[in-house]
Amino acid sequence: MRISPFATNSEQGRTAERYRLAGLGAIATVSSRFGSMALMVLTVRWVAPVLGAERFGVWATFSSLVAMLSFLDLGVGNALINQIAHATANGNSSKITTVVMGGLGWLVTIGIIAALVLAGAGYLLPWRGLFKLSSPSIADEARAAALIFSFLFGLNIISGGLLKVLAGQQRSYESQLITLAGIIVSVPTTWIVARGDTRVGTLLFAGFGLQALVSLLAVLVILRARGILDFSVIAASMRKQRATVLSSGSLFLILQIGTMVGWGGDALLVASISGASDVASYAIAQRLFLFASQPVGVLNTTLWPAYADAFARADRRFLRDTFRRSFFLSLSIGTTLAVCLFLMGPFVVARWTMNAIPVPTILLGAFALWTSIEVGGTALGMYLNGVGIVRAQVLVVSIFCAIALPAKVWGLRHGGPAGLVLATSVSYVVTVVTLYGTVFRKAITEPIKII
Repeated sequence: MRISPFATNSEQGRTAERYRLAGLGAIATVSSRFGSMALMVLTVRWVAPVLGAERFGVWATFSSLVAMLSFLDLGVGNALINQIAHATANGNSSKITTVVMGGLGWLVTIGIIAALVLAGAGYLLPWRGLFKLSSPSIADEARAAALIFSFLFGLNIISGGLLKVLAGQQRSYESQLITLAGIIVSVPTTWIVARGDTRVGTLLFAGFGLQALVSLLAVLVILRARGILDFSVIAASMRKQRATVLSSGSLFLILQIGTMVGWGGDALLVASISGASDVASYAIAQRLFLFASQPVGVLNTTLWPAYADAFARADRRFLRDTFRRSFFLSLSIGTTLAVCLFLMGPFVVARWTMNAIPVPTILLGAFALWTSIEVGGTALGMYLNGVGIVRAQVLVVSIFCAIALPAKVWGLRHGGPAGLVLATSVSYVVTVVTLYGTVFRKAITEPIKII
């Protein structure tokens, strides 16, 4: 850990520099995630007693849709990480500009289309029946919130994709500090809105919307200052990058869709089968266990571009040692924190929501089990992304979805939200763990073999 960079003309120097950048990224990510968790805790504290279970469930569902619908960027954001990492490793500044401008052009195009599609769906969907809402006024509020969410999500596609440009350059600490700045702006705004205008759509803009806007403006300023932005070549760059970015992005797109179907859309599934009130309990428990999964995310998020850089330079020792350390640390930290949260959960939830939203102990136990499994998958996923093993992930996630989705529905109908989470855990072990441990074991271990 130091400010000045290490010399990168040797494998030892490159390893040290990757760890330095990953360390800076981890520190910034801790700050960003802490800010995000603080905003989430404060928002629940401020709005749950005021909104009530149904309207809080509507807000929680739209908040969950941010992750669920991340596939609508068509995988371009994730594809940019590896493209930028390889261009940076080769020291090709003109290639970096081409990749960035082409990616920006496609992100803007996709963001506009996604916003229009979501707005159309938001206007037409029968919100009262979909969420089993008790009154037409809440249904009208949900429809208005959906239209606001559509615009904000289109903006988030652009800002989120550009933040991944910084991550691809192993400057994830910059992207995380930008994210933190957006959170800092959102905290007082959310507090002001919660004390006055408590409509769901306004709350979405105060939190999610301001973060996306601040991120977009900040990253454009940084890229412009570094001479990477050149809007005169955006059309030509889009044509040059169309095949590369979109073909690579298509694999990440399928992977993101699979992730959404497999577990990203659980809140919507609970809403449609059990109703908005059960979404409130599910959302509280899910957000509580983010305190276990997020620290593991901090460990692993900054390693994706480091893996990509090491793979481009054939630094196998770095790949082997880093993956082993991250995997076992993730399991140890995640499981320990999950057990602690399960034991403290009833006490924390009661005071967090001011007893407004009950969360069953069995639901807390189900999330503790799932979190202990999930953290290992997080570490493995970052490694697989970095070394370009995406097709195998697509196949594994597809099989997982085919098994998990009906299992989730059955579990939800017979055991409520806890049954859904338990069905997810069992399906994950049966498919993902088994396939990676047998069928794809050779492909996973090949990049880390020391020749």
